[in-house]
Amino acid sequence: MIADIPVPKHDVRVGAPINPATTRGYDIMLSMKFETIDDFKAYLAHPNHMKLLKRYGPPLLRDMISYQIDGTAPKSKL
Repeated sequence: MIADIPVPKHDVRVGAPINPATTRGYDIMLSMKFETIDDFKAYLAHPNHMKLLKRYGPPLLRDMISYQIDGTAPKSKL
């Protein structure tokens, strides 16, 4: 269904944690990169995204965290 949302997405990843003991009970992760903030907003509002949330979101998933990061910040020199 994600592929049916006509918004540029890159590096889409889904997977389980390597060490579940460090995830505070979370057992799956979904990560996507978008070209622009507007692409991200279009993805969030798309009807197919709403269908995904209805199908796979609460109450099917007991608990969920969603957050965004700004990948345009300069890279760390660590």
